[in-house]
Amino acid sequence: MLAVQDFGGQIDGRPVKVIWYDENGPQTTQQNMQKLVEQDHVVGVTGGISSGDMLAVMPIAKRSQTPLIVTGANATQITGADCNRYTFRVDLPNYTTTRTVYPSLTKHGKNWYFISASYAWGIDGYKQMKGLLDAHGGKVLGADKTPLGTSDFSSYILKVVSKQPDVLFLGIGGSDLTNFLKQFHQMGLTGKIPVSALVANDTDFWAAGKEDATGVYPKIWNYTGDQNTAKSLAFAKAFQNKFGKPPESEAWQDYFGMSALLTAIKQTGSTDSNKLINFLENHKFEGYKKRPIYFRKWDHQLIQSTLVAKVRKSIPDRYNYFKIDSVQPAANKPLESIYPDQSESNCHMNAN
Repeated sequence: MLAVQDFGGQIDGRPVKVIWYDENGPQTTQQNMQKLVEQDHVVGVTGGISSGDMLAVMPIAKRSQTPLIVTGANATQITGADCNRYTFRVDLPNYTTTRTVYPSLTKHGKNWYFISASYAWGIDGYKQMKGLLDAHGGKVLGADKTPLGTSDFSSYILKVVSKQPDVLFLGIGGSDLTNFLKQFHQMGLTGKIPVSALVANDTDFWAAGKEDATGVYPKIWNYTGDQNTAKSLAFAKAFQNKFGKPPESEAWQDYFGMSALLTAIKQTGSTDSNKLINFLENHKFEGYKKRPIYFRKWDHQLIQSTLVAKVRKSIPDRYNYFKIDSVQPAANKPLESIYPDQSESNCHMNAN
């Protein structure tokens, strides 16, 4: 809604109407995507958190020729094997998040333990990080899969303790990550075993609390830090004014996804899907980060810088949990160096 506000609520005199539906499992999300396309006749769709849900609706976007901007799902196959011309992705693929944080984690050692959610995103994330570890002579001491919505991690944590890994890498997020961090702390392990994960959504850490938060993580965006641009700071201020708290990374992703769609409509003067797609494939978005960001034409992945974010030793308030250690890739390297190149990807856009 802040993105819509940036455009004054209208484009060329036509009001922007936003229709909301919940994302609540692949079947329900498919039904809601059908409603958006067939009943509401939307120009485009943006949003999404669950990789499983988004993979389920991508064929509908393709079949109906409706632009879909996936803002919060990370599974590699979204812009990999399952890519299609009508789907774009804002968030980082697991390929990129693992490569963002791996160099920082290897400083602790090469013997790792993994706990991953047993669905598309977690399974893929494990494969991505394990591949890096294997390639550099590391060792997997153990790897557990947990059902989505796990509330009790104590048995898994005891297995971790018995193996004494150099690094514990998690492929869990949301309330699962919150519950894990709380129980990890309750068992007296916070700060004793280095922890990381595929994502660092601020709300997961806010829910855990200052004493339980620990680790170093890949992050797409953070409201504090000198890596921010004037546009990012203005967004953070507008969000703070409207909601009484700073924006988490997911809010920025949703903000950019809607901004990209509205920019395409504004700049093309059209709601024709082919014109919108051609624009998104060729436009560079300035000001959202210090380097221009863009959707790569051959797989529709948003190419952007990432952050290595470390939980602060002393957290100053109820929201400011992260210190930004670095921006990846380094300024002297191309942005695409942390993304799969075409030879590594299973995306074949013309075939899909």
